[in-house]
Amino acid sequence: MKKKIRLLGVLAASCSGEMPPAVSTRSSVRRSLSPSPSEVSRPELLPRDKWIGELDLAAFKADVGALGKTLRAAQGPADVAHLKKIMLWANTCLVLGVATMGLSPKYIFPALLLSTATFARWTMIAHHTCHGGYDRIDLTKRHNRFTFAVGGLWRRATDWFDWMLPEAWNVEHNNEHHYHLGELSDPDLLENNMQSVRDDASTPLWVKYANVFFLMATWKWLYYAPNTWKQLQLQRMRASGQEVPADAATMPLLLTSLGDTKSFGSWLERGRLFSEVLLPYFIARFLLTPLPVLLLFGKTPFLNAVANLLLAELFTNVHSAIAIMTNHAGNDLYRFATGCKAKSGTFYMRQVISSSNFWCGGDLNDFMHGWLNYQIEHHVWPDLSMLSYQKGHPLMKAICEKHGVPYVQQNVFTRCLRTWEIMVGTADMRKFPLEWERPL
Repeated sequence: MKKKIRLLGVLAASCSGEMPPAVSTRSSVRRSLSPSPSEVSRPELLPRDKWIGELDLAAFKADVGALGKTLRAAQGPADVAHLKKIMLWANTCLVLGVATMGLSPKYIFPALLLSTATFARWTMIAHHTCHGGYDRIDLTKRHNRFTFAVGGLWRRATDWFDWMLPEAWNVEHNNEHHYHLGELSDPDLLENNMQSVRDDASTPLWVKYANVFFLMATWKWLYYAPNTWKQLQLQRMRASGQEVPADAATMPLLLTSLGDTKSFGSWLERGRLFSEVLLPYFIARFLLTPLPVLLLFGKTPFLNAVANLLLAELFTNVHSAIAIMTNHAGNDLYRFATGCKAKSGTFYMRQVISSSNFWCGGDLNDFMHGWLNYQIEHHVWPDLSMLSYQKGHPLMKAICEKHGVPYVQQNVFTRCLRTWEIMVGTADMRKFPLEWERPL
């Protein structure tokens, strides 16, 4: 094979109580906007984009903002109780997984339980807490974005222990991804991050797909841990006026460019990625966790436990990749050439047309999706609780129908297929027409 793929381009029910009445039909609010003199030169929109010229952006912003305020005001003890319920489910998976991890890996279920516990801790408990979803309603302050999992190894170990450093995740995901969604500056813009794979015409398609599946099984180690760490370093570099690199900090790139101190910092800083971010989790996960099995039951159950823990890591990587990578990729979702003002009408519109939902409803269904099946609602109002997204989903969908804004919702496996097409280059994201951008 003349050319190898670069390993990783780069590898987010109706209301109970008193909620606003159902929104009116689309025809009552959609209107064709008469072009202003500055708009006369705008090119004609493609048929799939006609809705852009008909959208009353100010009215859309008002409806989305009003629903967000209503949902936020309705939050209270029920939301905290719901969080505790999800925590109980996650902890039950963890306890059962640890209790059975000495069994042979052929039984699979110990690894699945451990995998699900790790997935739940990240995608539901940490994710919504780090966004501030429980800041105002958790009176114990246990789940507050400013203290949860940050401030030292103890808080990280007791709140959310994973391959990523929580402080780095907060920068990469909460700031850079959420407020630059679909832009080149979005660190999770999959089409851009996979460009080297997409452009590689010399590699057979089946090899590209094999590479994608390999990345799904390893992406937290090879991409997410180092790249979230990189975003934290970039924040510090910008604060000190240093030049910032554009490449993603994948693990292979870090290891093969050790002499390039401009791109990814000094050897000492890279060493901190391993010593402060990766090594503590590795020791806790693969040495301390199975150690009691060795002391109580001997060598064979201990080796079984280690094997189950390794298998669980592969499972949780694939599970999270299916639920996360698929949120913002597909030939029916948009990407953008410019930035926009947070919480503007354009901002709200972008969160919808650059995100996709999966099937929603029911705690068990939502739990297995990591609550990432409410991606549109989460991106529009990132600081709400999980319960609020269940309540707000049908109302947000109705608002989009009312204003003619595309609202994408499909089975998660259909979204996987669309995402893989973007990753290997057989499909492209929609590009929002630059001439039709509005700073509202």
